[in-house]
Amino acid sequence: MGNRRQPGAPGGIDTASTGSLSLQAELDRLCSELMGTDKRVLALARQYFTLADLRTVDSRRIGSGFIGGKAVGMLLARAILQTDRDGGWNTLLEPHDSFYIGTDLFQSFIDHNGWEQISREQRSTEGFLSGAARLHELFLQGTFPADARRDFRRLLDYFGQYPIIVRSSSLQEDGFGNAFAGKYDSFFCVNQGPLNERLAEFESAVRRIYASAMSDEALQYRLRRGLDRREEQMAVLVQRVSGRREGDYFMPAFAGVGISYNTFVWHPSIDPTAGMLRLVVGLGTRAVDRVEGDYPRIVSLDQPMLLPFADQDDLRRFSQRDVDLLDIDADALRTVSLREIVQREHRIPLELFAQRDGSNWLVTFEKLLTRTPFAETMRRMLATLQQAYDYPVDVEFTGNFLADGALQINVVQCRPLQTRGVQVQRVEIADRPDEATLFRSVGNFMGGSVVQPIRRVIAVDPEGYTALSLSDKYELARIVGRLNRLIPSREEQPTLLLGPGRWGTTTPGLGVPVRFAEFNAMAALAEVAFSAGGLMPELSFGSHFFQDLVESGIVYVALYPDRADCFLNGALLAALPNRLADLLPDDARFAPIVRVVDLAGEFRLMADIVSQKVACVRAAEGTVPGGGAKR
Repeated sequence: MGNRRQPGAPGGIDTASTGSLSLQAELDRLCSELMGTDKRVLALARQYFTLADLRTVDSRRIGSGFIGGKAVGMLLARAILQTDRDGGWNTLLEPHDSFYIGTDLFQSFIDHNGWEQISREQRSTEGFLSGAARLHELFLQGTFPADARRDFRRLLDYFGQYPIIVRSSSLQEDGFGNAFAGKYDSFFCVNQGPLNERLAEFESAVRRIYASAMSDEALQYRLRRGLDRREEQMAVLVQRVSGRREGDYFMPAFAGVGISYNTFVWHPSIDPTAGMLRLVVGLGTRAVDRVEGDYPRIVSLDQPMLLPFADQDDLRRFSQRDVDLLDIDADALRTVSLREIVQREHRIPLELFAQRDGSNWLVTFEKLLTRTPFAETMRRMLATLQQAYDYPVDVEFTGNFLADGALQINVVQCRPLQTRGVQVQRVEIADRPDEATLFRSVGNFMGGSVVQPIRRVIAVDPEGYTALSLSDKYELARIVGRLNRLIPSREEQPTLLLGPGRWGTTTPGLGVPVRFAEFNAMAALAEVAFSAGGLMPELSFGSHFFQDLVESGIVYVALYPDRADCFLNGALLAALPNRLADLLPDDARFAPIVRVVDLAGEFRLMADIVSQKVACVRAAEGTVPGGGAKR
C-alpha cells in the first residue's frame, strides 16, 4: 500500500522534507472521512497509513461514508506489518484486492425505499428490539439507488467471474472493546454466469448483510454492551477470495485464526506470549465457527507439536474431516470430505498438512509447522501487531503457496482481542476433600487465572438428556434460557451452567442447542464429556463462540470425568434441593433432568494458568495470594 514511511514519522508525512502542511491536512481529512470515530483506531491510522494508502482506499470506495471497522482493521494490520522493514512482509504478505461500500449507502438504501419513519422508530428506546423484525424483513426485499447499481456493475466487471466475498464492516465492528464476532453476516459469491445473474447474487448478499444489522442476536449484543444508543451503520467490504482453482473447486490451501496472547494454555510449559492458531484446510469458515463433528488443529506457537490431547485415539477424534470450498460448476459454497479432495488429486500440498492413518488421512499440519517457517512467521506477525496496538489481537488469515513453493499469508481481518488482561496471576489451588469439591481437573479451561464465586449451579443430567425426544431437547434449551433471564446479575447470583457435550450447538445430538443469549448471564460454563452418549466438549479456542465467552467474561471449563485427573462430584448436587419447580412451575416435568441448586455456602471456581489446575471448591477451602479474589 504505497511507499512505506519510516517508523515513528507522525501521520506518514515527513513535513520537514516536504515543507508542506497541506499534505498532513489531507491525510487527517481522509482518516476522518474513511476510518470512523474510534479515537484509538484513528491514532493508529494516522501513525501507520501513508497518504498514498488513503488515496488508494478512497479511489476504491463506492459511495461516501466510513469503510467500517472490519475494513479498517484489515488495512491497518497490513500497514503495520509493511512498516516493519526488517520483517520481510512485502514478500510474505499476499496482496489483497478490495473495494469498500461506504456507510452512507446504508442510509441511502433506507431512504430510497421509503423506510425513514420505520427506521427512526426502531432507533428509539421502545422500538430498538420490537421494530427490528419489520426492518429485517423489508431489507431483504429492498432495491438500491440507480447510481449504486451502476457502481456494483463496474465492480463486477472488474472482478470478472472470479469468486468474491461480501463482508459486513459496520461502524462499531472490530473496535476496541467490541468485536461483534459472528454477529453480522458475510457471504461468498462464486460469481459465475451472465452479469445480470451475478449482479442479482451480489445485491442479495449486500441486502442480507444490511438485514443482519437488524438481527436479534446483533441487537441483543449491542444492548448488553451499552451500544444501543450509539449510531450503527453498515459498510460492506468486498474482496477477491484468496486461493486457487483446481478443476471445479476453489479454495486457499489453508486458513485460520491467530491470537497474539494465549490465556487458555493447556500445558504448564506453554508460553502465553507466543500466541496460538486455529488451523484448517480450505476456507476459514471451519476455523471461526464450531462445526459439528469436525475439529481444527489448535497450535501453540512456541511448541507447535504439543497437542491439547494425549493419544492417537483423541488425535483421530479431534481432527478435521471435511473441507469448505467454492464449487465453481455448482456456483455454491460446499463442504466436501478430505477423502474426496485426495481422490481428485487436488494439488494442495497434502504432505504438509496431513499424515497417513491406514487408508485415511489425519490433518495435523505437522510438516507445515516443523519444516517451513510458517509457525515462526505467524508468531512474529502476531507479536508485531500486538506491539503496535498495545493490546492483544485476533487475526484471520489464509495461506497459499506460489509456483516456486514460497508461502504467502493473506491477512483478511485484525481486531483487538477482548481479554481479561495479560498478567499471569498465580492462584493457589490446594488439594481438598471430595465433599468440599464440586469438580477439579487439569487443563482444558479458557480465560487465564481466575477466581470466580459460584452460588448457583444449573446442571443438565447427561443420561436424562440423551433419552429425551428431539422436541424435548429443544425445549430443555429454552428452559435454560428462561433460567438465564431470572439471574438478576452476575455479581448478585454468579451461576455455573453444567451440561453434556457442546453448549450452543445447533445439533441436539452433540449437546444442548441453546443460543448465546440464553446463557449470557452465566458466570461460568462447563461442558462435560459423556462418552456413552457421544457427547464431547469442543475446546473452541479462537472461534466466534470463544469470542462471545471472553467478551462476556464467562469462564469456560471442559470436564472429562473418565480421565484420572478429573473429578466431578455429582453427589454434592444430588444432595441439595432442586429449585426448578419453584422457579419455573410450568417446566417441573424436566426436574429429573435439569437441576437448579443453590449451593450451601459460597463456592469458588478457581483456575491457575501456570499449574493448569482448575477446581470449583467451597470458598473456605481455597486461597488466593494476597487474600483477595480476582477475576
